[in-house]
Amino acid sequence: MSPPVFTGLSNYIRLASDEQFLRSLWVTAFYVFWTIVPVIGLSFVLGGLLSTLGRSRSVWRFLLYLPSILPFVSVALVWKLMFNQRGPINDALNTAGMASIPWLTNGAYAPWALIFMSWWHATSYYTIIFLAGFLTLPRDCFEAARLDGAKLFPMIRHITLPLMRPTIALVVVLATVNGLKAFVFQQVLTDGGPANATQILTILIYKTAFSYLDMGRASTYSIVLFGCIMLLSLIQIWLISGRRDA
Repeated sequence: MSPPVFTGLSNYIRLASDEQFLRSLWVTAFYVFWTIVPVIGLSFVLGGLLSTLGRSRSVWRFLLYLPSILPFVSVALVWKLMFNQRGPINDALNTAGMASIPWLTNGAYAPWALIFMSWWHATSYYTIIFLAGFLTLPRDCFEAARLDGAKLFPMIRHITLPLMRPTIALVVVLATVNGLKAFVFQQVLTDGGPANATQILTILIYKTAFSYLDMGRASTYSIVLFGCIMLLSLIQIWLISGRRDA
């Protein structure tokens, strides 16, 4: 809109007192944490269960992977209808004798609505990755452990988890990166509201750049987001590879 003006590090210095940015950073961290931890655990369990199936595995694999191939905007619009005040979720709660919940209009519930939707959508994708990892595990290790009288949970702890560490590392990195750069669900369902309760960093970048036309601050936020993604990914890869080498 106007010629750029060099401001040095002033935009970065202002971040420490930028309440909107700090609030958005906290919302992003909250969303990423509560998306990653349950999704990885659930995907790991589902992937392990699928690996034990026989001929029906292909059917279940297709059904589980189906949410991942649907367009993001279409998925978001469907869930927006489901979270509506008179949507099927509140209808089910009313049928059970419970009060309706303002999922998308209350700052206490809106973040959890987006997290619940992410569980449904992300689990399907990471389940297939874990399934691929389970199918590559050497079966002779498990057969030898069974002959020695090993139980289920000791086998998972001492055989499955060490062998699945590269796959787990891949899923953790992918889930972290995808969580940090999430945008469509928040933009379609709540547009960062209510009262900025779901305004993650990508939404703040978008609004700052294209609604407030402040490209300098938006670029600063973008560099911070890029740095967070790179730093967290490198730390996770280093931790996983370090334990594997040990």
